Amino acid sequence: MLKDFAEKLQRFAGAVEAQDGDAFGALFTEGAVYHDAIYGAIHGREAIAKMMAVDWYRDGDQWLWDMHEPVCDSERGYVRYVASFRSVNRFSEGKRVVAQGVGMFTFKDGLFDTYHEIANGTPALWDLNVRGEHLERVVKRIADSQRSSPSLAHHYRGVRS
Repeated sequence: MLKDFAEKLQRFAGAVEAQDGDAFGALFTEGAVYHDAIYGAIHGREAIAKMMAVDWYRDGDQWLWDMHEPVCDSERGYVRYVASFRSVNRFSEGKRVVAQGVGMFTFKDGLFDTYHEIANGTPALWDLNVRGEHLERVVKRIADSQRSSPSLAHHYRGVRS
Protein backbone atom coordinates (compact mmCIF):
# COMPACT_ATOMS: atom_id res chain seq x y z
CA MET A 1 0.00 0.00 0.00
CA LEU A 2 2.67 2.55 1.06
CA LYS A 3 4.91 1.48 -1.83
CA ASP A 4 2.07 2.11 -4.31
CA PHE A 5 1.33 5.53 -2.75
CA ALA A 6 5.02 6.51 -2.81
CA GLU A 7 5.24 5.44 -6.47
CA LYS A 8 2.18 7.53 -7.37
CA LEU A 9 3.70 10.50 -5.56
CA GLN A 10 6.85 10.16 -7.66
CA ARG A 11 4.68 10.06 -10.82
CA PHE A 12 2.85 13.17 -9.55
CA ALA A 13 6.16 15.02 -9.05
CA GLY A 14 7.56 13.79 -12.36
CA ALA A 15 4.45 14.91 -14.25
CA VAL A 16 4.70 18.39 -12.73
CA GLU A 17 8.39 18.70 -13.57
CA ALA A 18 7.75 17.48 -17.15
CA GLN A 19 4.63 19.68 -17.59
CA ASP A 20 2.77 16.50 -18.53
CA GLY A 21 -0.90 17.23 -17.88
CA ASP A 22 -2.05 13.85 -19.23
CA ALA A 23 0.22 11.92 -16.84
CA PHE A 24 -0.82 14.19 -13.96
CA GLY A 25 -4.52 13.83 -14.71
CA ALA A 26 -4.21 10.05 -15.05
CA LEU A 27 -3.42 9.86 -11.32
CA PHE A 28 -6.91 11.17 -10.46
CA THR A 29 -10.43 9.75 -10.78
CA GLU A 30 -12.79 11.29 -13.36
CA GLY A 31 -14.70 13.07 -10.58
CA ALA A 32 -11.69 14.03 -8.45
CA VAL A 33 -11.46 17.37 -6.68
CA TYR A 34 -8.06 19.06 -6.27
CA HIS A 35 -8.10 21.74 -3.57
CA ASP A 36 -5.13 23.97 -4.45
CA ALA A 37 -4.00 26.57 -1.91
CA ILE A 38 -3.79 29.27 -4.61
CA TYR A 39 -6.20 28.21 -7.38
CA GLY A 40 -8.96 26.85 -5.12
CA ALA A 41 -11.09 23.76 -5.83
CA ILE A 42 -10.59 22.24 -9.28
CA HIS A 43 -13.17 19.61 -10.30
CA GLY A 44 -12.53 16.69 -12.64
CA ARG A 45 -9.52 14.92 -14.12
CA GLU A 46 -9.37 17.09 -17.25
CA ALA A 47 -9.54 20.38 -15.32
CA ILE A 48 -6.91 19.14 -12.84
CA ALA A 49 -4.57 18.26 -15.73
CA LYS A 50 -5.14 21.70 -17.29
CA MET A 51 -4.55 23.50 -13.99
CA MET A 52 -1.12 21.93 -13.66
CA ALA A 53 0.05 22.02 -17.28
CA VAL A 54 -1.43 25.40 -18.25
CA ASP A 55 -2.20 27.50 -15.18
CA TRP A 56 0.84 26.59 -13.06
CA TYR A 57 3.16 26.96 -16.05
CA ARG A 58 1.62 30.32 -16.94
CA ASP A 59 2.96 31.56 -13.59
CA GLY A 60 6.28 29.72 -13.57
CA ASP A 61 8.54 27.20 -15.24
CA GLN A 62 11.45 24.97 -14.21
CA TRP A 63 9.31 23.28 -11.56
CA LEU A 64 10.85 21.01 -8.95
CA TRP A 65 8.63 18.97 -6.63
CA ASP A 66 9.97 16.81 -3.79
CA MET A 67 7.83 14.45 -1.71
CA HIS A 68 8.95 13.52 1.82
CA GLU A 69 7.75 11.11 4.51
CA PRO A 70 4.62 9.66 2.88
CA VAL A 71 2.19 7.75 5.09
CA CYS A 72 -1.09 6.11 4.14
CA ASP A 73 -3.75 3.54 4.89
CA SER A 74 -6.28 2.06 2.48
CA GLU A 75 -8.41 5.24 2.39
CA ARG A 76 -6.05 8.20 2.61
CA GLY A 77 -2.46 9.35 2.37
CA TYR A 78 -0.36 12.24 3.60
CA VAL A 79 2.96 13.61 2.39
CA ARG A 80 5.16 16.60 3.19
CA TYR A 81 6.29 18.39 0.06
CA VAL A 82 8.59 21.15 -1.16
CA ALA A 83 7.66 22.68 -4.52
CA SER A 84 9.49 25.41 -6.39
CA PHE A 85 9.48 27.15 -9.74
CA ARG A 86 11.08 30.02 -11.61
CA SER A 87 8.65 32.92 -11.80
CA VAL A 88 7.72 34.18 -15.24
CA ASN A 89 5.39 36.96 -14.10
CA ARG A 90 6.47 40.51 -14.91
CA PHE A 91 6.76 41.55 -11.27
CA SER A 92 9.16 38.81 -10.18
CA GLU A 93 10.50 37.33 -13.41
CA GLY A 94 13.40 34.94 -12.96
CA LYS A 95 13.08 34.63 -9.18
CA ARG A 96 12.94 31.13 -7.66
CA VAL A 97 9.80 30.69 -5.58
CA VAL A 98 9.62 27.93 -2.94
CA ALA A 99 6.58 26.62 -1.05
CA GLN A 100 6.38 23.94 1.62
CA GLY A 101 3.27 22.08 2.61
CA VAL A 102 1.43 18.89 3.39
CA GLY A 103 -0.65 17.09 0.77
CA MET A 104 -3.65 15.05 1.88
CA PHE A 105 -5.12 12.51 -0.54
CA THR A 106 -8.12 10.20 -0.52
CA PHE A 107 -8.19 7.13 -2.75
CA LYS A 108 -10.85 5.53 -4.93
CA ASP A 109 -10.31 2.61 -7.29
CA GLY A 110 -6.53 2.92 -6.94
CA LEU A 111 -6.48 6.61 -7.93
CA PHE A 112 -6.46 9.94 -6.12
CA ASP A 113 -10.05 11.06 -5.54
CA THR A 114 -9.43 14.21 -3.50
CA TYR A 115 -6.39 16.31 -2.79
CA HIS A 116 -6.20 19.01 -0.15
CA GLU A 117 -3.10 20.89 0.85
CA ILE A 118 -2.00 22.99 3.72
CA ALA A 119 0.76 25.14 2.30
CA ASN A 120 2.90 27.83 3.79
CA GLY A 121 2.51 30.02 0.74
CA THR A 122 3.27 33.32 2.44
CA PRO A 123 6.99 33.32 1.51
CA ALA A 124 6.06 32.36 -2.07
CA LEU A 125 3.52 35.18 -2.35
CA TRP A 126 6.11 37.62 -1.03
CA ASP A 127 8.76 36.36 -3.47
CA LEU A 128 6.24 36.80 -6.29
CA ASN A 129 5.85 40.45 -5.24
CA VAL A 130 2.15 39.93 -4.52
CA ARG A 131 1.16 43.05 -2.62
CA GLY A 132 -1.79 45.29 -1.85
CA GLU A 133 -5.26 44.43 -3.13
CA HIS A 134 -4.08 41.29 -4.93
CA LEU A 135 -2.56 39.90 -1.73
CA GLU A 136 -5.72 40.84 0.15
CA ARG A 137 -7.88 38.92 -2.37
CA VAL A 138 -5.70 35.80 -2.16
CA VAL A 139 -5.58 35.80 1.64
CA LYS A 140 -9.34 36.50 1.89
CA ARG A 141 -10.16 33.56 -0.40
CA ILE A 142 -7.96 31.26 1.70
CA ALA A 143 -9.51 32.56 4.94
CA ASP A 144 -13.06 32.25 3.56
CA SER A 145 -12.36 28.65 2.55
CA GLN A 146 -11.05 27.85 6.02
CA ARG A 147 -13.99 29.53 7.77
CA SER A 148 -16.48 27.58 5.64
CA SER A 149 -14.96 24.20 6.53
CA PRO A 150 -17.46 22.12 8.56
CA SER A 151 -14.58 20.41 10.38
CA LEU A 152 -13.45 23.77 11.79
CA ALA A 153 -16.88 25.20 12.70
CA HIS A 154 -16.64 24.39 16.41
CA HIS A 155 -13.28 26.16 16.59
CA TYR A 156 -14.83 29.34 15.18
CA ARG A 157 -17.74 29.01 17.63
CA GLY A 158 -15.36 28.28 20.50
CA VAL A 159 -17.39 25.31 21.72
CA ARG A 160 -17.53 21.62 20.88
CA SER A 161 -20.60 20.39 19.03
